[in-house]
Amino acid sequence: MARQGGTGEGAMTGQAEGRAIAVANMKGGVGKTTTVIMLAEGFAAEGKSVVVVDLDAQANASYCFTADEALKLILDKRRSVTSFLADQIVYGDRRSILDYVTPEISEVTQAGELLSIALLASSPRLRLLEREIVIELAEKKYSLTAFEGRALRVLDTALKELRAAYDIVLFDCAPGISAFTEVAIRLADIVIVPTIPDYLSTLGFDAFRASIWENAHIRKSSLPPPKRPPIILPTRVNANKVQHKNTLEEMRAEAAEEKAPFGLFELTVANQAPIEKAMDPEYFEEPPTFVQKWGTAIDSVRALTRETRRWLDG
Repeated sequence: MARQGGTGEGAMTGQAEGRAIAVANMKGGVGKTTTVIMLAEGFAAEGKSVVVVDLDAQANASYCFTADEALKLILDKRRSVTSFLADQIVYGDRRSILDYVTPEISEVTQAGELLSIALLASSPRLRLLEREIVIELAEKKYSLTAFEGRALRVLDTALKELRAAYDIVLFDCAPGISAFTEVAIRLADIVIVPTIPDYLSTLGFDAFRASIWENAHIRKSSLPPPKRPPIILPTRVNANKVQHKNTLEEMRAEAAEEKAPFGLFELTVANQAPIEKAMDPEYFEEPPTFVQKWGTAIDSVRALTRETRRWLDG
């Protein structure tokens, strides 16, 4: 798919290549996939060409775009990140990652045109594949560092091809820290960390930040450091909860410090029924428009897109 390069309001002018965004957190259930879908459709509604790379074996992002039967057909055609990584790392197949991407996956329209969103789908085999590769390399007396180096080379080349073809590359990362997720985090231009402002989620974020951004010197690694500090996106915020309010205040104070260890979105994403509906590919009987799909949550989608663009440019 050729780059379309939006020219309307919000176009990132002067960009020679697409921008890469990783959405990640060690903790599950914090809204990672929701954030990816909001950003994908928000940028596409601005005229950007977007590709979503689903690195989560749960394949939630893939399902949100395709539903069961369509996703089964995609996987049967071996158009998945699992097949791409297996071919590259295990079988030595050097085909372009673009051969595994499903183009024009969206049925959502804006001004009478389909949103320009492509998908590199995931499958439950992704987690098993990573385990198989680690075992195979261990049997050959290769180290974890060797696996990381191979994953880095494969994904770095793939990302360059995706940047050349799309304006926005979105990685939906799995909970925890797999080798593929860690490589995506380190190659991305920015890393957005959806975080519920409560004790367990912020504790999980601290562990996540320490393991990737602070403790890389503890073990030898072939991976480059992340390009920027992580950026927290407060999600599933309940304005009536005192704990949420207090935690947000603490986050804002820490993010405002000189040499703060993380950035913080001004936007907070509350639990909203329209967002839950928008995440169900079978909720609408007919393909919706962008505004119809997000309903009263449309302002949150647009605000998230605008602020993410500022982080990319800043």
